[in-house]
Amino acid sequence: MNLEKYQQYSRIARGLEKADLVLKDARIVNVFTEEIIRGDIAIQDGIIAGIGSFHGKEECDLAGRYVCPGFIDSHLHLESTLVTPAELVTAASRHGTTTFIVDPHESANVSGLAGIDYILDQTEDVKANVYVMMPSCVPATAIDDNGCTLTAGDMAPYLHNSRILGLGEVMDSISVVQGEKSMHDKLELFEGRIRDGHAPFLEEGDLQAYAMAGIATDHECSFFDYAMRERRNGLTILVREGSAARNLEALVGGLVQRHMNGDGFCFCTDDKHIEDIQREGHIDHNVRKAIRLGMNPISAIKMATINAAKHFRLEDKIGSVAPGRFADILLIDDLTTMKPKLVLKSGR
Repeated sequence: MNLEKYQQYSRIARGLEKADLVLKDARIVNVFTEEIIRGDIAIQDGIIAGIGSFHGKEECDLAGRYVCPGFIDSHLHLESTLVTPAELVTAASRHGTTTFIVDPHESANVSGLAGIDYILDQTEDVKANVYVMMPSCVPATAIDDNGCTLTAGDMAPYLHNSRILGLGEVMDSISVVQGEKSMHDKLELFEGRIRDGHAPFLEEGDLQAYAMAGIATDHECSFFDYAMRERRNGLTILVREGSAARNLEALVGGLVQRHMNGDGFCFCTDDKHIEDIQREGHIDHNVRKAIRLGMNPISAIKMATINAAKHFRLEDKIGSVAPGRFADILLIDDLTTMKPKLVLKSGR
């Protein structure tokens, strides 16, 4: 944030200047303290400038309705949803998902770098935050026949793109644990960034070697015991509930049974078709289902927001209703039914 902008936002936070928009009398879900804070939200240039008591050039009275951060889908493949990227983002955002962490490995396996460029281009101006993980396995394994091959050298120019967060799901676990050079060149290229995993049913030694390679997540957990094995090795678990795979009941059920609050767990869809989104929702469906299984609503909201933001090192931008963050906000009447009545992206 440049100094001039900071000075303006600071004046607004201190009540010396009116914000463009103030949401009055909200019950704000604070994902840091797990409290419900009653107050106003001052928004300037799409950024939250303050929480407290404010007057704005425009004011909207929320009359005590709940406000929580926009939801995050921590892993999906836009090309698997059978509609264009912009159409999928539009449909999902209506259900409260304001951030998408996408891995275009399917389009890359067909079209190479052109497939990645297509996803980047098509999501450049959508009304959501769309970040991209660089596909790691093109082809998926050494025995697969596909459209092209991507090496670490092919990926290197994309490191300068601010929307490229890291390396996409590494499904070739054999190449990882056996130390094959081409795979480890990719892992080394993304040193210091997030490297996503794809690691179902690894034996303990292989799992430890996989984690030691710096791979930080897995969305392939079907059983809670295996998820706990991965957590013990430091991996973040992306709880998947989409069209093809539905693992939420097993994993969240285990969290509830053990009285765990979901730290180290996030939500994702992996793949969810447009008709399923229209019928049951997107990440909001995951939150509702977790609550029905007995999870505390604020813990479920954290899994859909700040947990993912922290993991992908985006917590200074998204994942909370707090000063300096994007005004990505959901208005909700009831924290148990968790149906967004209004979705704001950057205050709009």
